[in-house]
Amino acid sequence: MKKIIVTTKQLCTLISEDVKDRVLYSAVVLSKDSHNKLLEVFADLIPEGWRDYAHHMTIVFGKGLPEDQQQNVDQEVTLYATDVGIGDDAIAVRVDGYPSTNKIPHITIAVSPEGKPAMSNQIENWQPLGYDLPLEGIVTEVRP
Repeated sequence: MKKIIVTTKQLCTLISEDVKDRVLYSAVVLSKDSHNKLLEVFADLIPEGWRDYAHHMTIVFGKGLPEDQQQNVDQEVTLYATDVGIGDDAIAVRVDGYPSTNKIPHITIAVSPEGKPAMSNQIENWQPLGYDLPLEGIVTEVRP
């Protein structure tokens, strides 16, 4: 059997390239204007000391887009915020306009100092906005 000798540098390069190719999550990533709009509209609901997010709506976590959505990468889409949800450690808006594997498609607006954005999935108290708030974003496969 033939031995293959790989240097540490070669191994690090292989691992690094594999990590770069991995998709952390697929999402509709908000434009800067839509990010700012969410933070302005809901500023009164965000307690002092909470971290702002208002970054994206997750389409699928831990992998790339489904095959039938691959053609949408880099396309601009419009999401519509319809409800606001407030939990102990997260504030989010429910959105329509693009498919998501989340039970409730949403965009995390802010989290408490102890919170994490994923805690928006635990929000149970959703209140209708009474209107649809349009938000622009780009369909993206987010990589490290």
